[in-house]
Amino acid sequence: MIQGGTNKLVANTHRKGVALIAALALATVALGAQAASAQTGGTTTPGGTTTTTPTPTTGQVFPVAGAHTIGDGFGAARSGHSHQGQDIFAGCGTPLVAVSRAKVKWVSYQSAAGNYVVIRNKKLHQDYMYAHLATRASVSKGQVVLPGQQIAQVGQSGNARGCHLHFELWLGKWYRGGHPVDPMPYLQTYQGF
Repeated sequence: MIQGGTNKLVANTHRKGVALIAALALATVALGAQAASAQTGGTTTPGGTTTTTPTPTTGQVFPVAGAHTIGDGFGAARSGHSHQGQDIFAGCGTPLVAVSRAKVKWVSYQSAAGNYVVIRNKKLHQDYMYAHLATRASVSKGQVVLPGQQIAQVGQSGNARGCHLHFELWLGKWYRGGHPVDPMPYLQTYQGF
């Protein structure tokens, strides 16, 4: 009787140990996913909608809600012109989010830019152009978007080599009296650098 009780005790202890190890493994995976999301500034809510948290000082967020690398910058040589934005490379399908509260001004397609969207922050007198989207933007002209709200996905439409976002920042209106500026200092601020 004592020996049978000891075997049951050992078996119970073993099951509890395995359960504890499994729980720790799950917690580690969950925390790792949260840490990865925190590094990119993004979170995914149930249903797959991506949001990001605006930086406290600017109320603005980085436009790519996922792992990314910086490519060609403002002023880089192009055939017949210079680059008017910043290329941000990320996996095709990575969510693109509104950098600030803004109104959607353009949702269209152009042979060089591919699928693109332009949003305007009237208060800051800034327009933001996102090009080479995977598909047509998921927002409509006239819609107000909030910082961190998903508006499109990274793609390689138009004249693009590899999946990336071509991001332009214009002071004033996009091609309507405004002018493009180097977005890199703004992007660094959005990332908290």
